[in-house]
Amino acid sequence: MFPNIISNKTLHKQRGFLLPLALFILVVMGVLALTISRTSIQTQTSGIQEMMNVQAFYAAESGAQRGMQQLFSPGSIPTRDDVDSKCNGWSQTYSFTANGLKACTAEVDCVLTKDENDIRSFYTIASIGRCGKDNFRAERTIEVGAHMMEEE
Repeated sequence: MFPNIISNKTLHKQRGFLLPLALFILVVMGVLALTISRTSIQTQTSGIQEMMNVQAFYAAESGAQRGMQQLFSPGSIPTRDDVDSKCNGWSQTYSFTANGLKACTAEVDCVLTKDENDIRSFYTIASIGRCGKDNFRAERTIEVGAHMMEEE
């Protein structure tokens, strides 16, 4: 009824066209899957590292607060000479046991400087917070300062 317009020669040339197309689609889909996988892993790694950075910051801040508490012990009014003697060469390392900072430490040092006339003492507490281990670790430093004047 309908005449065969396509010759045998044309059918022979079109044979095997889907095989290269299928290979091309497989390669493109494989590259896309690999890219998504790598991006997912990098996102997860950066999330863990960011958490370690925040924990190290809070460990350093907690260490600085504990250092200030140690220096200006509550319950009594410290004199300048008392605080000077506490700060001079003072160093302490704190290991945290609470869940939030469990894998963290804070290394706290105090440095004492006095003005030219020996009227005022300046105290600098440096706290280095360290958290994590191996590939996932972070370190943050916080410095806080205080001063006391000679009573008149």
